[in-house]
Amino acid sequence: MAIIEPVVQGPIVAVTDCPIFSGPLKSERLGATLGVDLGSQDMALAVSRINRMPRASVVVTTAARHIIRISKGGEKIEAIAVYGSKADPTLHPSFREITENLRDLRNKWFSKAKLCLILDEPRLEDSELRHVLGIYDRVYLRMEWGTAKTFAAMTGRKSTEFGGYLDNLSHIEHLVVQARFQRGDVDNSTDAEVKAWIKKIGELKPREIAILGGDAKGSAKKGKVATKTRLNEIAADVTEKTGIPANVVTGDSLLA
Repeated sequence: MAIIEPVVQGPIVAVTDCPIFSGPLKSERLGATLGVDLGSQDMALAVSRINRMPRASVVVTTAARHIIRISKGGEKIEAIAVYGSKADPTLHPSFREITENLRDLRNKWFSKAKLCLILDEPRLEDSELRHVLGIYDRVYLRMEWGTAKTFAAMTGRKSTEFGGYLDNLSHIEHLVVQARFQRGDVDNSTDAEVKAWIKKIGELKPREIAILGGDAKGSAKKGKVATKTRLNEIAADVTEKTGIPANVVTGDSLLA
């Protein structure tokens, strides 16, 4: 699908009239960020009656309109972040098409901005999907388990899938690991679990690690977030042992 660039008139305005887009908003980690919510389920112009994700044509033409308006208004975008509020964005049937169009819009209007993708529990078995992920400058993915048992307990997936998940992560370029550490019936903040997690992080070699604090969206879905002291200990430990920078991030740091 070719990009349709609409005529832009009038002063720049914040994105307030479309549930797909937000911003540009100031993000602690990404800077001035335009958020693109492919997981929105509130669209009148949805893919189908069953799939309520927004149509690719709506996403691309609306993105073009906002990006051109922002550029001509003299504002800056440092990142375009694709995420899903109610569904994983990679489940969109036109995910590749949308990604390629966003990349082309970025290249033309904000060439220095990073194209980012924020995911939670994607199914990475699809080699075609992994290829599309290579288009992004940063891919934020969940990896917070040291053992297959904890992986199964926290995700509801089979423990035998853990090895495959790690293998798929190892093939993703520009990987940024996101991790929640919690206490409760399932505890992935114990010394033994964290030690095993750090070993796997060292093998994956992501660009950086984001440890979600208690106020970060999506933290501790099935338990209570570990204390701030413990999170800082984990961040320091993984950085010391792997050389990969890790930070405890706040709710303002992530769009999903």
